[in-house]
Amino acid sequence: MKTYEQQLSEVQQAITDILTGAQEASYNGQRVTKASLDTLQKREEWLIKQIKTNKRAGIRVRNVVAV
Repeated sequence: MKTYEQQLSEVQQAITDILTGAQEASYNGQRVTKASLDTLQKREEWLIKQIKTNKRAGIRVRNVVAV
């Protein structure tokens, strides 16, 4: 499985493709449409949140009482 960072890179490339006019393509006579811009932007936001959460992950100690 790809890392969140790898997935984010792919999503951002797909967003760039859409914004530069590459929403649809034709391969062997079949028309292919990429995901909607709205869907990709929501995925991008979710991936960024996951990456930030993972970077903050670790051991947290709260309410420690020294005796």
